[in-house]
Amino acid sequence: MSEVYIRTLMRAAQIVGGPQELAFKLKVTPSHLALWMSGAEPCPPNVFLQAVDLVLERASQPPAQPSAPPPAGDASDKPQSL
Repeated sequence: MSEVYIRTLMRAAQIVGGPQELAFKLKVTPSHLALWMSGAEPCPPNVFLQAVDLVLERASQPPAQPSAPPPAGDASDKPQSL
């Protein structure tokens, strides 16, 4: 199977939280997904395209903004008295 198929399935698994979650999302058995991700069997085109959609969906989202540090002089900066 093409390296592109394998890499796409792996990236989609990363996005959704792992192979089990990806199998659930793609409505396939985890054992079939494992065969496709290992390259042992070819991935059906419709499943591959669903994985591509997941990857593209993530790519089209704006990057997460880092949380701002607390303002200077915040109470959390001062030592607490006993």
